[in-house]
Order: sequence, then C-alpha cells, then structure tokens
Amino acid sequence: MAPSLSPAAGADAPRAVFLDALSLGPVDLAPITAEAQLTCWPSTGPEQRLSRLQGAAVAITNKVCLDAPLLAQLPQLRLICTASTGTDQVDLEACEARGITVRHAGRYSRPSVVQITWALILELTCQLQLRRRQVLAGDWQRSPVFALVEPAFDELAGRHLTVVGAGDIGRGVAAVGDAFGMTVHPITSRTPAQELEVALRQADVVSLHAPLTAASRHLINAERLAWMKASAVLVNMGRGGLIDTPALVRALQEGALAGAALDVLEREPPGPELEPLKGVPNLILTPHIGWASRQARQRLVATLAAHLAAFRQGC
Repeated sequence: MAPSLSPAAGADAPRAVFLDALSLGPVDLAPITAEAQLTCWPSTGPEQRLSRLQGAAVAITNKVCLDAPLLAQLPQLRLICTASTGTDQVDLEACEARGITVRHAGRYSRPSVVQITWALILELTCQLQLRRRQVLAGDWQRSPVFALVEPAFDELAGRHLTVVGAGDIGRGVAAVGDAFGMTVHPITSRTPAQELEVALRQADVVSLHAPLTAASRHLINAERLAWMKASAVLVNMGRGGLIDTPALVRALQEGALAGAALDVLEREPPGPELEPLKGVPNLILTPHIGWASRQARQRLVATLAAHLAAFRQGC
C-alpha cells in the first residue's frame, strides 16, 4: 500500500501523517496540504503505526489507536488531530505527560448526525418502508377505501423525548424534538441516577449521543431497558458500547421494546456478530453514516486544517 504525498506547503510546514485517510471517503484535502507536508495512508495496522509516524510532528487519526507505548517511541510528535468528535482512540494521559497537544474535530457533524437521527426516529415511528411494501404487494390497490390506515401510527407531538448526551449534537436533536411539540428530557453525565430512571420510564423516544467512557459503557443495559415502555423506541448515534446489545436484542425479541435503530456497534466494521442482528424484529442497522454527509466531511477537513494552522503559529 503506497501513501499519497502532498507538495510541500512551505519550508516551515510541519510534517503530518494521516494514518487512515480512506475513512473520510472522497474529500478535498487541499486545506490540509496548505498547512503541512502531508503523507496520507489509506489505512494503517497496529504494526505499521511506528514506522509511518517516525519523524512526523503531527499525527492525524480517525480510528487508529495511539497508545502510551507507541507515543513513548515518537519523541518528535507534538500534535495529534483526531478526525472525529471523540478522542477515545488516543491515550490522553500519555499525551499530557509527553507534552503532546490533542485536538478533536468537534461540531463539524451536527447537521448530518441530527438529520440521520431523525430519519431513523421517523422510520421507527411511522414505518414508511412498511407502507412502501404494502403498495408494492398490492394492498393499497385492493383496499375497499381510498387509504390504508393500518397499522396505525402516532404523532410525536405531546410525546416524551429523552436525549442522552447534551452536547452540540444532543442539543440539535432536542431542538427538532421541540419543534415537533415533544417534551424533551436532556440527560448528561451529571444527571442523578434517579432522574435518568424517570426520564427512561417516561420516554417514547430515547436518542443516545453520549461519548463512551468507563461510566457510560452499557449505560443502556437489561435493567434500564426494562424501565422503558413497550411502545418506546431507541436510537443509538453515539458509540456502540453505550448499549448492552444482547440485552437489547432480547428486549426486541420479547416485545418489551417497540423498535431500535443502531448506527454504531461495539466493533466496526462488524464481524460475524452482525449476523444474528439481521433477523431481529424492528431493528434498523445503518453502517455508521450519521457523521458522513458530504458537507460534514469537508467541514472536518477544514477543522483539521485550522488546527494545523494554529499549530504552525504556536497556538
């Protein structure tokens, strides 16, 4: 696998290595190459990280892990930019100890994630693909009246929306819920456990947008799924580890939850563990697309370029 090399941005431009540039898809990297002497690798395995980062002042990573043992062997590394909202792929304590600055790409994806979140909520609550199948199967044509009203659907107005994670994206999702006339319950890491329980018990829709931490891993587990209404739906746009997936599957199979949509899984791309999920009733699976509108990916590039420009200026 050969890297792509950018022309030098100038004699004072730092050397930067993008370890998994393929993860951004087709984007214009010119804003980055204007600020750095950039080497782009489509992807990088664990055993390839050290050799590829040798001599680089800047590392750019989306999903490639940068851990303490690796960082200890890269004394020239001064800046890590994550091509993502989160920084869980980077050992932040090791970076602080070594004087390495870490910058993430916050806020670039809000419009994209909010849009996909509501596409999934509306599919779960309105079942539009089912209506399409009814038409294709001839059910509408055979109807004795002008419309098919079964299965019935409910309006979102007056319903309860619990948004777990009240950052930029969570606030965007909440704003749309408010526009629908829903009662919104924002949940943060500082929300008392009793308040979380009340919000989950009341919820008609639960939307997850929290970062994955030791405290939030399997936040939605069997006990908390049991708190939710059988008519409720759950959407996860945050991290796969926020949900105990086997517990969710059991809840859906037993009719204890009306539906769920997962844009993220604990392992990505998934392996054989995906197969049993394909037949779960009322479970929608999408391939981690929430962040990935064309516009969001280009905003991400602009954010990375801004971090590099600030680094060159000593900021």
